[in-house]
Amino acid sequence: MARPITIEGTQQRLGRRLGESPYYRVAERGPGRLELESRPELNRPTALAVIGGGVALLVVAVLIALSGLISAGAGIGFAGAALSAVLGGLLGGLGYQRLVGGYAVLTTRNRIVIDAGEETITFTQSSRVGKPREQRLPFNRVSGLRLRRRPLAVGLLRRVRPIVALELIVGSQVWIVDSAADAAELGEVAVAVAEALGRKFDTAAVPDAT
Repeated sequence: MARPITIEGTQQRLGRRLGESPYYRVAERGPGRLELESRPELNRPTALAVIGGGVALLVVAVLIALSGLISAGAGIGFAGAALSAVLGGLLGGLGYQRLVGGYAVLTTRNRIVIDAGEETITFTQSSRVGKPREQRLPFNRVSGLRLRRRPLAVGLLRRVRPIVALELIVGSQVWIVDSAADAAELGEVAVAVAEALGRKFDTAAVPDAT
């Protein structure tokens, strides 16, 4: 496996995903170490939508290019054929980029490792496209752990629905660990993260807490 590219900075760049279904499951839980792994099947809808858009662009590009060739063959004009070729090439390039991007999403795997010995949380992202990436967060930069209700726009109509997010407070930044429509679905992961960090939840932010 290629050596991961390390991402610096206080803003979360990896593993930040909000959804109505939990994205992570506990892969390893032992003394001083917790490993969460993503559920790759949850990437499928987004990946297929991106790939579908790429295929559609490629089809349009081919049709435009063919129309240009037909026009040139019929003697209608070289300028029109050249314009069709350029436009078809641009759309074809965009379509190819979307195909590659969709495949990257489809094969993406995310992992979160909380290591008490190193006092570090490591977010890792890998796919079959490009090199793996990782971002490290030291324990001493985490000032809080909470479950918080927040809105999420879903679907083509972007309807807003409430979800519950498991969040790390890092200075003025909020790092997302996981989310779900029902707080109970985050139970195992939330408890495991709290134990691994040796922290209690900010009860003022826990859903339905008083």
